Amino acid sequence: MTSITLAAPLAGWAMPLSEVPDPAFAQGLVGTGMAIDPTVNDLRSPCDGIVLSVHRARHACTVRAASGAEVLLHLGVDTVGLNGEGFTAHVQDGQAVKTGDRLISFDMDLVGSRAQSLVSMMVVVNDGYTVDGQSVNREIAAGDPAMTVHGGSGADSAPAPTAASASADSGETAERTVPLRIAHGLHARPAAALVAAAKAHPGTVTILCRDRSANAKSVVALMGLGTVLGDRLTIRATGPGAQGVVESIAGLIDSGLGDPIVEGAATPAAATPAAAPAPSQPAAEEDVGPPFAPGEEALLKGTIAVPGQAVGTAVRRFRSSVRVVEQGAGPDAEEPRLRQALDRVVAGLTQSAQRMPDHAAIFQAHRELLDDPELLDAALADIRAGKSAEWAWQRTARTQADALAKLADPRMAERAADLRDLEQQVLTALSGKEPSVGLADLPAGSIVLADEILPSDLAGVPAGRLAGIGMAHGGPTSHAVILAAALGVPTVVALGRQAERVPDGAPVVLDGNRGELLVFPPEEMLATTRTAVAARAARREENRRTSREECRMADGTRIEVFANLGRVSDAPGAVVEGAEGCGLLRTEFLFLERQSAPTEDEQYQQYQQIADALEGRPLVIRTLDVGGDKPLSYLPLPKEENPVLGLRGVRVGLREPELLRAQIRAILRVKPAGICRIMVPMIASPSELQAVRAMVDEERAKLGRAEPIELGAMIEVPAAALIADRIGAVADFLSIGTNDLTQYVLAMDRGNPHVAAQLDALHPGVLRLIRLAVMGAKTHDRVVAVCGGSASDPMAAPLLIGLGVTELSATPAVIADLKAFIRTLRMKDCRRVAEAALGTDSADEVRRLVAETWPGL
Repeated sequence: MTSITLAAPLAGWAMPLSEVPDPAFAQGLVGTGMAIDPTVNDLRSPCDGIVLSVHRARHACTVRAASGAEVLLHLGVDTVGLNGEGFTAHVQDGQAVKTGDRLISFDMDLVGSRAQSLVSMMVVVNDGYTVDGQSVNREIAAGDPAMTVHGGSGADSAPAPTAASASADSGETAERTVPLRIAHGLHARPAAALVAAAKAHPGTVTILCRDRSANAKSVVALMGLGTVLGDRLTIRATGPGAQGVVESIAGLIDSGLGDPIVEGAATPAAATPAAAPAPSQPAAEEDVGPPFAPGEEALLKGTIAVPGQAVGTAVRRFRSSVRVVEQGAGPDAEEPRLRQALDRVVAGLTQSAQRMPDHAAIFQAHRELLDDPELLDAALADIRAGKSAEWAWQRTARTQADALAKLADPRMAERAADLRDLEQQVLTALSGKEPSVGLADLPAGSIVLADEILPSDLAGVPAGRLAGIGMAHGGPTSHAVILAAALGVPTVVALGRQAERVPDGAPVVLDGNRGELLVFPPEEMLATTRTAVAARAARREENRRTSREECRMADGTRIEVFANLGRVSDAPGAVVEGAEGCGLLRTEFLFLERQSAPTEDEQYQQYQQIADALEGRPLVIRTLDVGGDKPLSYLPLPKEENPVLGLRGVRVGLREPELLRAQIRAILRVKPAGICRIMVPMIASPSELQAVRAMVDEERAKLGRAEPIELGAMIEVPAAALIADRIGAVADFLSIGTNDLTQYVLAMDRGNPHVAAQLDALHPGVLRLIRLAVMGAKTHDRVVAVCGGSASDPMAAPLLIGLGVTELSATPAVIADLKAFIRTLRMKDCRRVAEAALGTDSADEVRRLVAETWPGL
């Protein structure tokens, strides 16, 4: 499954969609995502991609990411009624954009005074994608990671038709035309209502307006029509019940699709179509030149795709053109040949998915491309015109691939590789040959050079054979690169046609950290690089082999290394990486994107699944940590002037005790008893923890559970660190959340872009508070853990250990290397450096001190 992280397009307060004062967005009718109450007047791109459409009112823009996810960015609520006043578009349809590029600017005062709300939405509107990890209920800076989108493959916004849908499209066809009486046309809210109605029909539903048409099951497509009041819309449906569908949708349009209607709307003058972007000029043909001669050192520069270094011999896999006969033997012979070839390729894709189950979604996406009726219908049309199956398929696949490649957007153009892959696979099947063995026959230590490696090439490559990949073309987010990263193969793309000059068997060094390919390097460099590569690989492999062993320092001191988890699916991977338990389970994933709180049973089932995946290891569950002036929609909390200093963490739980009690009961039910611990966020005084403990004891008695459960306090407030001895008297353990503690200590909002870069948990002031917390905990012999971002920072590890921390809860991906580093440390050195760090003036000095002591970091 392809995943991308979208950056925040605006700075401001991030919130769940459910809090948006627009039911179409709040109820998820438009799509899934999040919202931001902006504090800046520039809307920026959340990802690399291509602008699918800028609404004629300039209040909304849709960007298609390389994964195919279509991200609608909608400024404010009911802003379409401004008809563009106060908005300036800086991009146009079809334009390639990078993350952070300015899309639209707006006059906050004007728009804020005339619109219902400035709250702005970022939602994924096409099918086949899921969204999680929304960074909500906090201040967010433009460009910060905001949410993660999973699924897709760069396919169109509507799902590829299946055999069932093809059947549904056969037979009945119906059509009806109706005037559009919605004042501002098919903007997001009415478009979402129309899509909901169209999706109930298994066949196709199309809306035609003037000389344009749109898939009625796509919000983006409908908004892209640029409809205005008085337009005449033609609804066209195919499949069983088509007549009823068009009548129903016509009635919905006529009634306004939830928007007010304008009586007696006149047909507008023909709208002026938006200017199409100028076509990109083809690059001049590159002079390739003769092969590099032995001993002729050459350096080729490309683009980093998968970091790492590799030394080996070049293996050329450049494609040679295949001669295809244009005229066929007639439709009766050629059409069955094409269909049989497609069936063989589908079977091969299924096998590839089985060989690489973690990346089955890529091969499933290819299978869906083969089901695309436009692709097949165009090829069949050529066959029925007398062309051969090979010619018809090649022409159709290349036409679509070229159209994608000409989009000028590097990441969107990479999707053309999917079609080129399918073109080659189907042509191979039509030839009667066995599918290509891809890279399965490589000798060990091969660095493959090719025009563009295809995903199917990597499906069966044996472990250890492929040392590196260099592509003349391609991009860093293609599906082949995703697979190469999964295999741990350093990859450089976009080397240019000079890569064709590298002869077979030439010694090469591929540097995925710098995006370079060195041909015929000096022997001394080859030897040095081989040594370095071997050492890194051995060290990494050794760390993984020992990652599941308990972590002890070189002097025998026991340090536990746990994992921070955010949902059920995180747990198995954390165990593989060597996590000795979960030191922080963020339970917010259960409470977000909902209209009501999860039930006790829902929570229990999720907690039990995580406990089962941890295979008996400890599970520390943090109670719900939300609040502020933008609470969950079902939490009746007041609006606050300064949410960072308001109702947060435990304060919310004590204000809404039934919500907290349900969570406590769910945790208490997890088996085996004793595996779970409860951790309470934002504790500032012993009385808060005592109140929670009273609830825990009461609920434990009601459940008839005799076994006690450990209850811990998070030290995130400076006051809590100062009175850790008092809190430790009522807590069973303490866990320091360095992210919040740092922002409170330094008085720097981590969501404020002007100061966030200066936030560093290794500031000596933060370290001094950590020492105070540890000293206070020792009064009652309490364990002190760190579960904030510092626990994942190797530079912080010796300092935290030297200050007395005995448990680190880190990001799963760093655990194996972190445990390996800790095993090299000695407590006396850690204490000495930590003490010296407390006497410095800045975080930079602290980091310099650590780097000088442990230069390998």
